[in-house]
Amino acid sequence: MGVWAQQFNGFINSDFSGVIGLRDQPALVAKSPYKFDFNLVNANLYLSNDIAVLTNDSEGNSVFIRQDGLEERYLSANASLGGFSALLSLSRNRGFGFSYRMRAMANGTDISPNFIIQINRFASPAFTDRSYANETLRLSTATWQEYAFTYGGVLKDDGYHRWKMGVTLKAANPSGHVWMDLSDADYDIDNSGIVDFSTFNISAGYSANLDRYEQFDGTEAMQLPPKGTGLTFGGADIGLVYERVAYRPDPKTAAGTSLNRDLDYEFRVSASITDIGTLKFEQGAASFISTGLDPGANTANLDNVLDGIGSFREFRDSLNTLLQLQDVSGAYSVSLPTAFRLNYDYNFGNNLFFNVAAVADLSWVMPTDYRLSYINSITVTPRYETGLYGLYLPVFHNFEGDTQLGLAGRYGPLTIGTHALGTLFAPEKKSVGFFFSINLNQLKANSRKPYCFGSSRTGSALVRKERTPLYKRKKFIFF
Repeated sequence: MGVWAQQFNGFINSDFSGVIGLRDQPALVAKSPYKFDFNLVNANLYLSNDIAVLTNDSEGNSVFIRQDGLEERYLSANASLGGFSALLSLSRNRGFGFSYRMRAMANGTDISPNFIIQINRFASPAFTDRSYANETLRLSTATWQEYAFTYGGVLKDDGYHRWKMGVTLKAANPSGHVWMDLSDADYDIDNSGIVDFSTFNISAGYSANLDRYEQFDGTEAMQLPPKGTGLTFGGADIGLVYERVAYRPDPKTAAGTSLNRDLDYEFRVSASITDIGTLKFEQGAASFISTGLDPGANTANLDNVLDGIGSFREFRDSLNTLLQLQDVSGAYSVSLPTAFRLNYDYNFGNNLFFNVAAVADLSWVMPTDYRLSYINSITVTPRYETGLYGLYLPVFHNFEGDTQLGLAGRYGPLTIGTHALGTLFAPEKKSVGFFFSINLNQLKANSRKPYCFGSSRTGSALVRKERTPLYKRKKFIFF
């Protein structure tokens, strides 16, 4: 079992995504359709699981109901909040990008079905008078601030074939990490719900910068974001793009004169590796590992043991009534969600596009203690878009068998969408996702004035203005 995370699904692979698109493919900074693209604020949130669904009870109140079954379980969470980002087109088809965002990601793996759905209801008749073995649960969740600097350019353009490359370097301020590893739990539940463990190997902990907060081991209320561990080099992206230049008729004005196209490729194939890097932490004061069962402990009513826990320290103290625990200390590392991304985009002309985007987890390559990762997935997106507006209909499928239909729209500076359209209408909700972005930009092929001065031919995507015909455009300021 793995965890996945979607971001700006369907929209992010478009050239018109501007600085947002550099997250998946840094080479898109080269020969961008924008003279500049400034992002004021953007947010992305995606949560999904099959442990519980959100539904309404008989009185109309929203409640969580856990799902029973024998299959492995998953829990996923991905969120980001950013802004004050920019893409700038430079001379000779080069480009530069800068972005800032807060990122949070939860990664659950090897969640076996029984223990996770029995917590706080071990006395349920569905679970009593039975034995369970090899129950596992691994969780890694982290937050960090990220500053990204992107540079790219056209490597070769012979009029038929175009190659572009881009690199992003990142600085990160890790804000916190929490982890848990239940590697093996063997136990029996009698007819009254009493749990008798024969094996319970568990370890859990958090980063030391969280020690000060009452939710972990301190007395202070949690601040958001938590105080980080310090700004350090925190990762890199690298991307390569091939475009086959299209020879289609240029768009026409009502008078029949030709216009420059915003995008001039017939199809594009791109590959990138994103989030190459690690985060560094120190273990928190209450981090622990079990060394065995406490021989003096009685058989446990585990519902009582785990009830009313309000902090990580209380969680440890409760387990200490059953287990022999030992402190965990020292430095440790967490991988960024390293991924290989392959993308194909076809331009039908008439503002119609078709995109296929695949994501493969590469976090296992990173030599770290804990991992954040994406699950292998594929997204197919037909879209209709111009420089001013766009409509996106992504279909997302991951290799754990989950499929989601999304919907997004863009008009002028505003982009808004959802990763899981069906959730809006489903009576039982197991996933939720939305994103939005506010950008101010200028398209190179548009004009706000009767004449375009200079070779940049700048224009605006924020206003409806008729483009300047090619034969009227001037490459000098005096005429």
